[in-house]
Amino acid sequence: MKKRVLGTLLTVAMLASVLQGCGKQGGADSVADAGSTDAAQETEAADTADAGDRGEPTLTTDGVGYDDATIEITWLAQEGFDSANQPVAEWQKERAIKFVKEHPEVRITLTASGTQINDAMAKLLTQAANGTAPDVACVDSFFLPQYYDYLQPIGDVLEKNNIPLDSWFPFAQSMMKPEDEVLAMWYDTDVRALYYRKDLVETPPKTWDELFAVMEPLKEEGYSFLYPAGKNETTSCDILPWFWGQGGEIFDDSGKPIFNEGANKEAMLNTFDFLKKTIDTGITPQRVTSFMTDGDMIEDIASGKVAMFVGGSWLATQVGAVIGQDAFNEMYGIVDVPYMEGGAPSTCCGGWTYGVFTKDETKRELAAQFVIDLYIGDEGNVGYTSASGNLPCRETSYDLSDRFKDDPNALAFREIFQNGHVRPAKTLYTYFSNEFQVALADVINGSKTPQEALDVMAANVDAEYAKQ
Repeated sequence: MKKRVLGTLLTVAMLASVLQGCGKQGGADSVADAGSTDAAQETEAADTADAGDRGEPTLTTDGVGYDDATIEITWLAQEGFDSANQPVAEWQKERAIKFVKEHPEVRITLTASGTQINDAMAKLLTQAANGTAPDVACVDSFFLPQYYDYLQPIGDVLEKNNIPLDSWFPFAQSMMKPEDEVLAMWYDTDVRALYYRKDLVETPPKTWDELFAVMEPLKEEGYSFLYPAGKNETTSCDILPWFWGQGGEIFDDSGKPIFNEGANKEAMLNTFDFLKKTIDTGITPQRVTSFMTDGDMIEDIASGKVAMFVGGSWLATQVGAVIGQDAFNEMYGIVDVPYMEGGAPSTCCGGWTYGVFTKDETKRELAAQFVIDLYIGDEGNVGYTSASGNLPCRETSYDLSDRFKDDPNALAFREIFQNGHVRPAKTLYTYFSNEFQVALADVINGSKTPQEALDVMAANVDAEYAKQ
């Protein structure tokens, strides 16, 4: 018990300091429980009739339900019914009202986590450890493993709704089902990619050598290759794929840092060498260390002098908003981040999940069904991600909506998701990431050689690990 409490306290400290928290085959609306008896079906029909006679449930900014509901489900969502994001607010209200009409015995009580993601996740973890967590809550995918001890299995509810685990992308499957039970439902995601100008780059580079070969003549015409390298979590998310693509690992299963050992050390040095070469050859300006977020590159991109850049999936719409979405779609292609020769494509994925914390069996099933109806089932996943502008991480969702089927950018991201990785949710990750960003800046600015930067980085991370 002491070990568990200590682990929770360390994790809460980690959550408070992280810089960034960074989608119907047989869906919920069309499937009846095959195991229901005739009597149960008659009761369900009666409940539906009663709900129809009741009229509309009471809707407020902090909940929805009939006044005589006997079951309360507490719900922590990313955004509330009064969200400034009107499409999301309307989608959640519409689906929540539909749910309580179908389950008139239930009242949903809503709390929004707000924009301070790290504070919200730290608070939720403390509540989970104390047994006071909401019945169902959104969990930033990066932090999901910290909640495994407190989440209730929901695989049976997914099965009743004919939603198979393999309808999600591989990176999400392994996180949702860490061992024998499905403990969470991933509902939206993002990914890092290489964007390239189709009028300048006939064949997009797959490897680092090909990248330099393509950029060398373009550099002479004033074009550049960009990536964020400022001291921000964005940098780690965008650059770690080059390390992972070589099979590099940051920690072992126990959380011990191993990035400075054996093949991992070689992969880290290769990554630093690659970044140094982008500067030394002139294809990338040193001022990339001033790009704290992907959005900081947009002014350069809009100038027309950027041939290729690495960044998150949201850039497809953010740059499109500046130069026109049709113009963006015509001008840019989207592919895997280039990798070192002998390696493999890799990318960093983020997004959000939902988990059920209540141990009450009736509420557990109802809470899981509520999330499925709003976010996970075929209709819910397509509807929510369309409203939010995010990407589904259920791969099957891409075949169900014209928004995804006819969008070349969404289809490109769908392929890139196959090589997705997530940042390791280890207590020391935040410290590692900060040191990684410092080391990258030192290499890019030329104040340290790759070996010197790695030596300092490793010494600092090892010293921090020794304090644990």
